[in-house]
Amino acid sequence: MNGSSLFDSSSEESRRGVEARDGGHSSEDSLAARLHAEFDAPVGLLDVRAAAWSARVGLDVARFPSADACLTAALGRGIIGHGRAFVWRPSRPDGPCWLLIPVAHESTELVAVVGFESPESDRPADSVLGRPCPERALRAWGQSVADELRGELFPRRSSVAARVDGGERMLVPRLIRRMRMTESPAQFQDLALRAVKATLDLESVAWVPAHEGEAVVVVGESSGILRDDYRDLASLVGGEPILVHNQPLDDSLPEIRRFAVVAADHKAPCGCIVVLNPLDQRALGSAEIELIQPIASLVANHRANWKLYRDLRDMLFGVIRSLTEAIDAKDPYTKGHSQRVARIAVKLAETLGLDAHQRGDIYLMGLLHDVGKIGIKDDVLKKTGQLEEHEYIEIKKHVIIGVEILKGLTKLQHVLPAVRHHHENYDGSGYPDALIGDAIPFEARLLAVADAFDAMASDRPYRKGLTDHRMQKIFRDGSGGQWDPEVVDALFDCWNDVAQITGLPSNGSLEAAVGQVMSGPASGRRR
Repeated sequence: MNGSSLFDSSSEESRRGVEARDGGHSSEDSLAARLHAEFDAPVGLLDVRAAAWSARVGLDVARFPSADACLTAALGRGIIGHGRAFVWRPSRPDGPCWLLIPVAHESTELVAVVGFESPESDRPADSVLGRPCPERALRAWGQSVADELRGELFPRRSSVAARVDGGERMLVPRLIRRMRMTESPAQFQDLALRAVKATLDLESVAWVPAHEGEAVVVVGESSGILRDDYRDLASLVGGEPILVHNQPLDDSLPEIRRFAVVAADHKAPCGCIVVLNPLDQRALGSAEIELIQPIASLVANHRANWKLYRDLRDMLFGVIRSLTEAIDAKDPYTKGHSQRVARIAVKLAETLGLDAHQRGDIYLMGLLHDVGKIGIKDDVLKKTGQLEEHEYIEIKKHVIIGVEILKGLTKLQHVLPAVRHHHENYDGSGYPDALIGDAIPFEARLLAVADAFDAMASDRPYRKGLTDHRMQKIFRDGSGGQWDPEVVDALFDCWNDVAQITGLPSNGSLEAAVGQVMSGPASGRRR
């Protein structure tokens, strides 16, 4: 579509002029930066009259949809002229989705175009698009921002509806930011219900799951109303998504003066929010329903994602446990080595001041550092005598094989550098890449010390474990050569604790580490 066919002021010359302002310091740039901070997502501002972009932030300009395509979508949905925000999907269902928002800004008519990952796709760790969000909640978020910007230009009405609008503007974004897949659905339901109760000034509010085996969650108290009564009220909605009742229901429950039931999704019902008795005796209406609807969707979305998270967590736990057991089965002489290295590495990390999340990552790296030995021939791996040159070359392949085994597990990508480089030496004499000093990933330097300690301390068929005195001399002599001096110093600081690490860690340690990985790898790792 050519913009000049729709807008008299559009021309190729004016289009180039507007495009040239990208990256400048106009008021549109300030507004785009403000929206970028609000949504934590890339934002483009489309000048409706010029049919061209006036500002873009957070994403390469080539990755934004074309101005003409955005205008066509906006016109087709009636967004021009202060219409409603909506979500536009210009490509495949699991591709990026774009929130289009009518923006009142000075004398310019703008459409804000905000990019989000699709809820149907897995968000890559390096994605700059906004986090996936239920479409209904995304529309509500966009509309609340549009209303806020319009309210800065035009006086807002003082009424219950205005108060509810303000609550929606604040509530939905805050609840989205508070969503944590590591929290149980009951925790998020309680948080959301408390927010609804406080904003709408209600006597009580409840989440009623569609499955009768799940508990009803209630915030607040309505005298004489039991949890089963909320389920009975929810059943009155039938096949409709909304029920509003502004008079006593019947003589059996005179305590219920007014109530509303809002289903999270009537096409695939999983539950609904039931609200009772505004404290100011007002009738429940559309303003309240418009606030409750996106929050009900958020509750349902969190519930579904938590179940998926739990399944993925259990699967990842099983994969890691199976891999560590496979390593032990491959080489029974070193059974438990990976678990001990993991525990030693965690103690070193604690001594060096790393936080709990980083220590959880290092625990997994210790468990998986030798996973590549699964691919090494038994006659080489289990040889008790001196290795021939060709056998040593074969053994060294285990670090590369380990990366190949793990690289398909997207939640374990941050483990790969430690698996590949835990046999690098600080002076560059190690393998596979002969890295030197700080070029070696810090976690790999830490694992190298933990790995060496357990190898020296453990009994082997061909020798007994070394004495503390002998081991300490080896580490002192190797500090700065084979090992990072800082990590060796940490080892001496916690030597007695490390020397007592025997046996296997509890499954709880692995479960906690997997839970941390599922919530995202640790940020701010050293070096």
